[in-house]
Amino acid sequence: MKIRPGNIIFLIILFIPFWSWLWWYFSPTYPMNILTLDKTVSTPFRNEHRSLNWIQTHNKYVKKSDGKLYSNFKDYYGFFPLKPYENKKYWISDLDSLSKEQIDSMSDALDMVYYTDLYGVYYNEWYLDSLETEHSPKIYGGMSRTDYLLLEKMKEKKKLILTEFNIIASPTSWVVRRKTEELFNFEWTGWTGRYFNLLDTLKNPELPRWVIRLYKEQHDGNWPFTKAGIVFVHLDERIAILEKRTSLDVEVPFIYTSEYGQKKYDLPKKIHYPYWFDITFTKNTNKVVSSYKIKPNDVGDSILTLYGIPTEYPAFIEHDEDDYKFYYFAGDFSDNPITLYSSHFRGIGLISRVFYKNATFNERTKFFWRYYKPVMETIIENYTDERNLFNEK
Repeated sequence: MKIRPGNIIFLIILFIPFWSWLWWYFSPTYPMNILTLDKTVSTPFRNEHRSLNWIQTHNKYVKKSDGKLYSNFKDYYGFFPLKPYENKKYWISDLDSLSKEQIDSMSDALDMVYYTDLYGVYYNEWYLDSLETEHSPKIYGGMSRTDYLLLEKMKEKKKLILTEFNIIASPTSWVVRRKTEELFNFEWTGWTGRYFNLLDTLKNPELPRWVIRLYKEQHDGNWPFTKAGIVFVHLDERIAILEKRTSLDVEVPFIYTSEYGQKKYDLPKKIHYPYWFDITFTKNTNKVVSSYKIKPNDVGDSILTLYGIPTEYPAFIEHDEDDYKFYYFAGDFSDNPITLYSSHFRGIGLISRVFYKNATFNERTKFFWRYYKPVMETIIENYTDERNLFNEK
């Protein structure tokens, strides 16, 4: 039987996923001791550190203790939902039970720490299954003094430190917040924000009830918004909202990356960012790699001026020097609905465009492929090369 060239091409294409998986499966592993701290795990999906685990799995960074891949469900510190989830039982495994001596010993063994979302878990979220509702009593959350101590030791020993949005915001105490800011020479303004593709209270269930309540309390019971927009909330509960066309020329924040960042991290010049962020500034001991920019019209500009909110502020801060390695993402960067199974295929980044739609502003997958993935892989690869971690045998 004669085999046509077209059939051969078809078979090759059909088996590409299999060969991609084989390539990943037989790739070498890289032992690293990585500590992930995530206190905001109100669902079984562990979304707040999902992107980090994708990077760990795809690049085959494995635990030094047993050579196994890191588990998104087990290999972190913080809040752990227990099965069956309907019983609402949980357990907490964190650093607070450890002594100073144990923290010091832990920092010796670790290669890297990543503090993701430390906001925590709250009564309504956990017991009532309502992810975006009114404020309620805290069950667990915030950076503790012991969490801070580990960061201090990691800095002292020049280990890799990655942190992001909400590690020092509420409910972290003022003392721990200030000590962390002083340790790494940056400062949170008290403002956080988020883009919503729909501000209509009847049509968007993800719009937090407390946002609606606070705005109405401060604006004579009015809620005039129905289109897309950006919500800004301060630690003292002041709230400002900019709406598409009404007060915004561009409805979503964009992250602009410097030429330095584009070259070092292979990042696009600009990319939209549609999720939670904070407004944090840094001293000149750190470098601003990327910045958020929002585009208000004259009405929006007057609102921002009234509240002292800038139109440009850091998105990615780094201290990549010989004295220590520190990186801060001023957004919920590691929280992304990326599919973990895709991490088991080498070369999948070449077809990443099939996983997202450019024209959809509230879609977050593009941000993972175009921004988070290249940044994380570059940071870890540069660090392990400098420390010669994978040649110490």
